[in-house]
Amino acid sequence: MNIDDMKVGELKTLVAALSGSARSIDNGMIGKYVIVRCRDAGVHAGVLESHNGRECVLNEARRLWYWKPANNAAFLSGVATEGLNSKSKVGAPIRVHLTENCEIIECTAEAADSIRAHEAYSA
Repeated sequence: MNIDDMKVGELKTLVAALSGSARSIDNGMIGKYVIVRCRDAGVHAGVLESHNGRECVLNEARRLWYWKPANNAAFLSGVATEGLNSKSKVGAPIRVHLTENCEIIECTAEAADSIRAHEAYSA
């Protein structure tokens, strides 16, 4: 490989590989409303802007501080399919870069509407 003959795109790929950063992974969920469970930051819901390894960026992100699925569903996947019970406590929408993601769950349209409409908790 002759670096003098490389094109700009090839150089960007090489720099990304050497720096340990990579382009966003196309997991089919970019632009969709998702729930992300993180090791240290808890659970967040929002629109997935980018995803790279165990990191992602969410727009319209809401921290699900206390979550209970609607319609007697169970587990966090129940929130992703059914939405939130009225007893849940969520933060106001923000843009956030999350690290140490454990899972990303795509939400149904109904669940996304439920999370977006939930009143922001205030102490």
